[in-house]
Formats: sequence, structure tokens, C-alpha cells
Amino acid sequence: MKSLKDLLKLSAKLLIFVPIFAFMVFCNYRIDPSGLFFGAGFERIASEYMLEGNAIKGYERLDGRKLNEVYAKNVPYAPQVIVNGSSRSMTITSDILCPGKTFYNAGNVGADRYDFFTSYYIFAKEGKEPETMVLSLDAWLFNSSEEAIDKRSDKQLYYQFMNEELGFSEYTYTTDDATDKEKHKALVSPSYFQAAIKYYLRDTSGEIMPEVVDGDLYSQNEVVKCSDGSIVYDVAYRNRTVDQINQSLIEETYVGAPLMNMADFNQLDPVFIQQLEAFIEYLQNKGIRVILYLPPYHEYFYSVAQARVSEHPAYFEVEPYCRGLAEKYGLEIYGSYDAKSIGLVFEDFWDSYHMNPESLSKILPVIE
Repeated sequence: MKSLKDLLKLSAKLLIFVPIFAFMVFCNYRIDPSGLFFGAGFERIASEYMLEGNAIKGYERLDGRKLNEVYAKNVPYAPQVIVNGSSRSMTITSDILCPGKTFYNAGNVGADRYDFFTSYYIFAKEGKEPETMVLSLDAWLFNSSEEAIDKRSDKQLYYQFMNEELGFSEYTYTTDDATDKEKHKALVSPSYFQAAIKYYLRDTSGEIMPEVVDGDLYSQNEVVKCSDGSIVYDVAYRNRTVDQINQSLIEETYVGAPLMNMADFNQLDPVFIQQLEAFIEYLQNKGIRVILYLPPYHEYFYSVAQARVSEHPAYFEVEPYCRGLAEKYGLEIYGSYDAKSIGLVFEDFWDSYHMNPESLSKILPVIE
């Protein structure tokens, strides 16, 4: 048996390695070359800038869905208010909707029914559920046509949410998420440490990196992603002339093509309706306040849709269904696809689909 003196000597020798081991764990965790802890690459850096309160240039160069997912992983708190939806809702800001509350706009350009659910789930699976969830209901969510599906949406994450959270067992999924065991193993892995050091010392001179907005946020020549998840369109788009807006309206309602995401829209999809109602019940059971928002279309677009109703008869069934849904579940509902019916005019829009955010206060209340 070793003497106490021998044990003390051995302990002293082992202590020499503690700082080295601690340094390895620190590097493996903070540098994280494979994105096991913080997400990988470009979007991780962008999310770090956003968490520091910065706006990011060139939103079109980002993978918006991946950025939202990485942000949800890294934000140190649960936003009190989360908004989902497409670009038609992405100009909703914390200042417009909920001053003084923590907020994140988790919308995505071209958001489809998959994004509708996963925009919530990326936060929920990190244990960061909001107090209030604003569900932005674009009409095409109810259209089962493939045209209404965006190739960028994360179908596997949607299947996971349907299966694990809403109880639709018919949905099976695969996931790339690292398990806790894999993360713990990476923390103490010498090979992961080697990869971390190599990644940290790599030549970044040829890499395109996220850029923080320098100067006036509203004078940028490209779309900006703000720290609250909302976007600010480029100055040329926001300052369109009446003639430019009219030209857009004509192009977006061209008689030779279906209106956006309305091809074969002959009935409200019963599958989405079932999932939507299950989602609302799920949120309410968690004590989350649910608000429905119907983002308006320009009155010209709406009038063309009415004139061409035979091409997409279900379009005009969506809003009555949503209002009935609000009544059924006791939900607040704001907005309308019919801009004229809620007092919006030509000047409130930039094109057929997108409102000037300065006009949002006409139709959205401040959330207390």
C-alpha cells in the first residue's frame, strides 16, 4: 500500500495536468469547430453579433432558417414574445409590438407550413418557450399544393415536432442533433481539441463573414437582419415610387400565371387544419398566450384575386375559418387579407404582399 506521502506526490504530479485539461475543455466548448454547442460557421457568428445588439448586413446571403435556429440555441433567455410567418410579417419589430419586452421575430422568407411550426419549436426544444406566440397565418399555409412548399424549410424538424410534441405518430424523422453523450465526449476529446485549434488558426482571408451594420440602419443598400430578428429592407425598395409600386402590382398579378402560392387551391387542407388546431391547444395547455395575425394584401392584389376566384376558390375561405378559429379558442385576431376592410390604403404597401412597417401600428396593438 502506498504511503500518504506517495499519494501526495502523485496528486501533485496530476495537478500539473489540470490546467492543460481545463484549457482543452474550454477550447472544445468555445471554439466548437463542428457546432455541437453553439451552431456552426457563418450563422453562428451572425447570431453572436445579434446577441450583442447589432444588426447584420446582407440578409439574403444568410441561411435565415439556420440563423434562427442557431440564435435560439444561443440566446440566454426565453423571448417573452415570438412571431412566426413569412417575409410579410418579418418587419414586425419589438418597438411596434411589445416595447419593453424581450422579443424575437422568427419569420422566414417564403415560410411554408413546415416553417410555421418549426419557428416555435427551435426555441421550445431549447427550453425557451415564449409567454406570447403570434401566429402569422399566410393564406397559402392552407394550400396542400407543392407550389406552397418552400424547399428551404426543415421537414425533418417539422416531423420531429409533429411526432414528439403534437402526438402525430405517423411522422417519423431523422435528426442531426448531437446527443448529450456526444457533447460530453467532445468536451474531453483530444482529437476535437486538435480540430478546434486548427479551426481557430485557419486562414480566414478568403472567407465571406457576417458584417455588422455601420451607420444609419435605414440608409443601407441591402436587406438588414436586426438584433430582434426583424428585417429592414434596402433603401431603394422602401423608397419606391408610385409608378414602381404599380409596376410590381401588375407583374405580381399577371393573368398568365397563378397568384403567389395559390395554384390548385381548391379547398382548405384538412391535414393542416388538424395540425394547426392541435398546435393551438398545445400552446394554450402550456399557458402560452396565442395571437393570430392575418397579414394584409394590397387592395389591388385582393381585387384581382376576387376577379379570378375560380382559379383559387379556397383563398376566400381562409379568413372566415381563421376568425372562427379565434372564436373557438378565445384568441385575439388582428389584420385581414382585405386591406381595405381594415382601413389600409395604397401608400401602406410596397407591393402586393409587403406593408410599410410604419403602417403596422394601424392594425396591430401593443402587447401588454
